[in-house]
Amino acid sequence: MTHGQPYLVQLLGFQLVRRYNDFVFEQGRPRKPVFTLEDVEAVINDPEFFQRGRYYFDGVWGQAARGAGDQQAIIQLLAPHPEGLSLDVLAQSTGMNDANLQEALNTLKRHDVVEETQGSWRIMVELFRRWVLQQ
Repeated sequence: MTHGQPYLVQLLGFQLVRRYNDFVFEQGRPRKPVFTLEDVEAVINDPEFFQRGRYYFDGVWGQAARGAGDQQAIIQLLAPHPEGLSLDVLAQSTGMNDANLQEALNTLKRHDVVEETQGSWRIMVELFRRWVLQQ
């Protein structure tokens, strides 16, 4: 979900502890001190989660508006495809020439936004991908 991004790891951990504390101390309900996949899903599905992480999400989005052209368009194309898209599909969908597309992808890769795996380009940070889909 975080792909190791420190801000998101910290935010997710903080929200998990907050949820646990509310459950145990505020509501007085017993539970084991272990976080489950259900806890993670509850935290990331809370609409407030993306609002609390806005500095990260807005920062990455804003950075994609600078430098090589059409980075935001590429991100928007990739967002509905967690498995990624091929370079050919990206080229056809964006109408970009190969050199400009590769420059934009390399910039996004250098900023840890996308990665290429087995011929497919995808957004690295699942939480960022989900944020883009909500925009």
